[in-house]
Amino acid sequence: MIREFASYYKGSMRLFALDFMCSIIFGFLEFAFPIAVAIFIERILPSEDIYLVLAAGLGLCAVYLVNAGLTYIVNYWGHALGIRIETEMRRQAFRHLQKLSFSYYDRTKMGHLLARVTKDLEQIGEHTMVSKTFSWP
Repeated sequence: MIREFASYYKGSMRLFALDFMCSIIFGFLEFAFPIAVAIFIERILPSEDIYLVLAAGLGLCAVYLVNAGLTYIVNYWGHALGIRIETEMRRQAFRHLQKLSFSYYDRTKMGHLLARVTKDLEQIGEHTMVSKTFSWP
């Protein structure tokens, strides 16, 4: 089942790799940034070396900007990845529905069937996004 599900990522492997790597770096920075701020406050500020304080402050700002960029990539492109996967699943589901016999549609309520397929694929699409999986609450 996992192998079958992973096949949906095949067409978007570069996007998946970008999103996954950005998620990992984002998670690392989420843990490292408070530690860096604590070191800045406890060790660098008391040293009263203005150049060191400015350099460390600019470094913290740079890390914050990198984190903001990673957040954008994870949210925007992760959502795009989820939409691509959902679209491919939707294509396959409706291709399958078109191959079913007429007697199947005689026994099944069409509105119920389409609503079920649409809702299930929407749920899968929302849970396959990497940004939903790896982002912090």
